[in-house]
Amino acid sequence: MRLFRVTSLVTGFSLFFGFALSCTGNSFSADQVLRAGEVLKAPQNYLHRTIELEVVEPLYGPPTPQALATVEYGQVEIMIPDAMGSRLTLVPASFRLEDPNRYKHKFDRVIQAPVRVKGELLSDEDLAQQSHRPSYVLRVASIEPLVLPPPVKIQSLAQIKSDPARWDRKQITYEGVYENRFEVSALDREIWLSFQGNTDFVGRPSEASGGKKTDRVRVTGILFSKPGSTYGHLGGYPFELLASKVEYLGPAATP
Repeated sequence: MRLFRVTSLVTGFSLFFGFALSCTGNSFSADQVLRAGEVLKAPQNYLHRTIELEVVEPLYGPPTPQALATVEYGQVEIMIPDAMGSRLTLVPASFRLEDPNRYKHKFDRVIQAPVRVKGELLSDEDLAQQSHRPSYVLRVASIEPLVLPPPVKIQSLAQIKSDPARWDRKQITYEGVYENRFEVSALDREIWLSFQGNTDFVGRPSEASGGKKTDRVRVTGILFSKPGSTYGHLGGYPFELLASKVEYLGPAATP
């Protein structure tokens, strides 16, 4: 009878402790696929743990095999549009924090988004002190291409604004007026338009008038529309569209 009571107490405590741990901010499912921005929002929850990331953001690293063979440093930074102040970089499995030449280690292939990567999150305190901002690395154990669903055609800016969370990090096709001038790259004045290294351009922009170009365009790419976030030059835009294809449809009509 006494043994039964002790066993019951231990079992009850274990169940309570497990439930309490699952309710803390430090827990996450081992098979949970995260976003880079989520990791940088609360990096202490993931440090020295193996995590899996879905990366649709642009990557800054060697763009071709030729560049990979000749570049001195081999890290690949995730350029997160709505994460200001911190950086997150992909590094190969040979990376070691105690190695002074750790960033000279290279991947065995060119890495381009979208990809799914798994690895251990580390904080590089030395680099953080030099760059004056928090610097984290994901020591990659595995990487695989990520196949995105076909783009959804957006009918108007109002469709995005009515439910921005729905469209965040989704592949879309959007048609609107593109204004391109000094410190401005805007679609319909509210979407910052950015480009990948391999963006496909179809047609040609119109001639500049008064220092700016204004064209009707059809753009396919990844939309970033996280509620409360800002994008583009000086954070002046509520949305950003990372273009994989831009079709010039002719000069925009003068209002």
